[in-house]
Amino acid sequence: MRGLVRTIRERALDVRGSMTILTTGVLVVILMVIAVGTAITGVQLERNGLQHAADSAALAAAQSVDPSRIYTAGEGNAIHPRSARAAAEAHLRNYPHETTRTEGIALAALTVDPDGTVHVVVTARTHPPLAGWFMRGTGTAIPLTVEGEARAR
Repeated sequence: MRGLVRTIRERALDVRGSMTILTTGVLVVILMVIAVGTAITGVQLERNGLQHAADSAALAAAQSVDPSRIYTAGEGNAIHPRSARAAAEAHLRNYPHETTRTEGIALAALTVDPDGTVHVVVTARTHPPLAGWFMRGTGTAIPLTVEGEARAR
């Protein structure tokens, strides 16, 4: 019995192998931090690309001046909201989105101010890198909403 107690005590005081467990734990934490940072950066890059699309859609809408309103003496804006929305939607359809992670890009709202400023709101859904396979499998996505504006002069 005394030999068994001594063997157990010696093994409990032996620290060999504890560095392997500590190193493995630290590596797992470091890899998780890198993965989360990569996912956040990927979503931000997708948002920036969507912002460019919203700004260019607002510019296309601001350039859709209604020719019948330009040369009339009446009050009102030369940009009709209906033609501005059609121009913005056509522009978004033809915009070269260089991504496979963002989907469902749509024009959510469009308003035309009396001074000729066009405001657009564009929405989409994205899947972050390194976690996109999991999110696609579960049917979830990160919603993105951006606003753009342009003024006709």
